[in-house]
Amino acid sequence: MLRFLALLVCLTAVSPLHASPRLKWCAWEFPGSVSFNNPAREAEGVTVKFMHELARRAGFELAISKATPPGRCLKELANGSSDLVVGIIKTGDGRSDIDYIPYGARHPDRVYLAADDNRKLEQVAALSTMTLAAIRNFGFHPDVTVVIDAMPPKQLIRVNSVHSALEVVAKKRVTAALLPPTLVSAVLLEHPELVTQIREVSFPVSIVKPQHAFIGLSKHCLCPQLSAAIQTSLQQMTADGSIKAIFADRIIPLF
Repeated sequence: MLRFLALLVCLTAVSPLHASPRLKWCAWEFPGSVSFNNPAREAEGVTVKFMHELARRAGFELAISKATPPGRCLKELANGSSDLVVGIIKTGDGRSDIDYIPYGARHPDRVYLAADDNRKLEQVAALSTMTLAAIRNFGFHPDVTVVIDAMPPKQLIRVNSVHSALEVVAKKRVTAALLPPTLVSAVLLEHPELVTQIREVSFPVSIVKPQHAFIGLSKHCLCPQLSAAIQTSLQQMTADGSIKAIFADRIIPLF
């Protein structure tokens, strides 16, 4: 009997009754934030550091996928085979199968022109006169979307990467590229030859405002208490400067 009780005590110590939930993060490559450029092909970068700290504070274990296309990640969130994604933008009311939790605001996409193109952009409507490059499967700011949707399809060319978009601008195969500035900064560090070949133009903030960036929590997760814990932890991380320390100027704090 004493042996049984001793064994029971050991098992309880190893396997607590209230173990932390384990959430799978379906992650994709996002230059400057998440990369898989290491021998093990495991996620690394500032967003990974952010998520580990959030998991510690909110009380869950984090399992990170290998590099996965964003479209597939959203499908996995919808069917419950993954629990969360990071860095999505909410369009309209969003998707009914995702709980959207804001953690910051992203800088609006900027326009990248050839270095000798001196035009100024005072209104979003000016895009309608251009041939544009953009990253495949990336959305646009709502104010930009209105203009893009009214353009003939041949005026928008989708490419596979930020590097490809900048290259076609530098070679003047398109007028401009619409790209997230944080991604462009990361790519230019790896391809400094492009720095002198392109020029960045941003719309006035009064016209195109920053958008919230969200953690998407699958509603198949069956862990409603975690949503509240994550939101509380995000507020604490903003208040104590952790989000600013991790992301620097990549994310605009919300709270």
